[in-house]
Amino acid sequence: MEPPYTVGLESIHREYDRIDCPVEGSIPAWLSGTLFRNGPGRFVVGDDSVNHWFDGLAMLRRYRIEDGSVTVSNRFLRSKEYDHVTQAGELRCDQFGTTAPGSLIDRLVDMVSPTLTDNASISVDRIGSRPIAITETPNAVGFDAETLSTTGRLEYDDTLSITGSLGHPHYDFAAGTVVNMGIRFGPNSEYVLFERSTDSKTRRKIGSLSVDQPAYIHSFGLTGQYAIVFASPFRLDPTSLFRDRPFIENYSWDDDRECRFLIFDRRSGEVVSKPSVEPCFVFHHINAFETPEEVVVDVVAFNDSEVIQRLYLDRLRSGEEPVPGGELRRYRLPFDGGSADHQTLLAGPIEFPIINYRQVSTCPYRYCYAVGQTDPPSTGLFDSLIEYDLDTESRTAWSEPGVYPSEPVFVARNRAPEPGEEATAEDDGVILSVMLDTRVDRSLLLVLDATSFAELARVTLPTVFPFGFHGQWYPDDELSHRTMP
Repeated sequence: MEPPYTVGLESIHREYDRIDCPVEGSIPAWLSGTLFRNGPGRFVVGDDSVNHWFDGLAMLRRYRIEDGSVTVSNRFLRSKEYDHVTQAGELRCDQFGTTAPGSLIDRLVDMVSPTLTDNASISVDRIGSRPIAITETPNAVGFDAETLSTTGRLEYDDTLSITGSLGHPHYDFAAGTVVNMGIRFGPNSEYVLFERSTDSKTRRKIGSLSVDQPAYIHSFGLTGQYAIVFASPFRLDPTSLFRDRPFIENYSWDDDRECRFLIFDRRSGEVVSKPSVEPCFVFHHINAFETPEEVVVDVVAFNDSEVIQRLYLDRLRSGEEPVPGGELRRYRLPFDGGSADHQTLLAGPIEFPIINYRQVSTCPYRYCYAVGQTDPPSTGLFDSLIEYDLDTESRTAWSEPGVYPSEPVFVARNRAPEPGEEATAEDDGVILSVMLDTRVDRSLLLVLDATSFAELARVTLPTVFPFGFHGQWYPDDELSHRTMP
């Protein structure tokens, strides 16, 4: 018997357009803006299902909060992938864990001139004020901020050549730039660090590093001077891409392979240090900052890459395995390139970490928010929201039986201080999380006070929205803004 939360892993068929939603409790009067979320909305292709949670067709969600009221919209991203699936009943391109139909000749052609999916389901970004859906290929897709209608694939004004692009770009608030990492697969693969102005479609290469077998990378760390890439032992042999199997299954884990952090200097583009660490796997970086002696990097770390296998839909839907969560781990990386030890700050299991990004990214910080488990090691999905105080080493949780949260989003009450202004409290704001309530088979939007973790309001949504990945909150009073990498 499947567990009740599997309704959040099923396809949705209806699209809603700015539907008023009932609010229980009181939404703070200062909270005014739009929360965009991204993630899979359809798992069925023709008569079959995709294999992995990451493979569902992208569906955008829009939660508009204004004057204490909330409207919700959802709409499938009309990507080339979506159109092909709708018309042909099969995938156009290989996805993360599911292969598209094709011959060996097709794969040989793809090695020379790869056709990359534009199923942009991971998160959202903006070019100026124009939102785009992004994924782990460079194929971002634009959409309308009001209606969620697809406006077309983003065409960059540059010649940057990359095969992969991380779904977690960073925002440099001081410089007004978006910084990201790319990967170029081939006989001589590369990690590529690049940036663009927030309102520009022109990417500028900062630096690169050649690598024989690139690691799978989902996010990276950023400080004022450095970009930090974690290269785990989960590596790709580019020649394996000829084989007829899902993209991620071309990677393999080997404890004997080196495991390193790569510290790129953002000014010169050079890799200035490659400290080695014990083998582990990382999806999400939390924060990073510099001291005169080292770079401090906080991540959610797993013992190995088994977490990827646990996110295949058949295993997720079974409810028979422990939740795939990691631990909050701190690394202190020396500049001399030696080895680096780690400190476990919170044993977990946790995932989807978030901070007060506008105020404390690239700086020492105190609070981290994440999803977690009320009674680990439990089976099934995450069932609680966690606040962790790094100063006091204390943990606060919110949970209700039968309710499964998604990634928390921190929204600050006030804008971040300008240079010379006194900073507001780091935890002065609210936490937003879209949840599945299996008691009534509905999704809801929860609003928590970020300081006390007390519930302020909950918004009942018109249906069950499948579990999503990432997104952004955009307040009404600011143009350049991100709430998370």
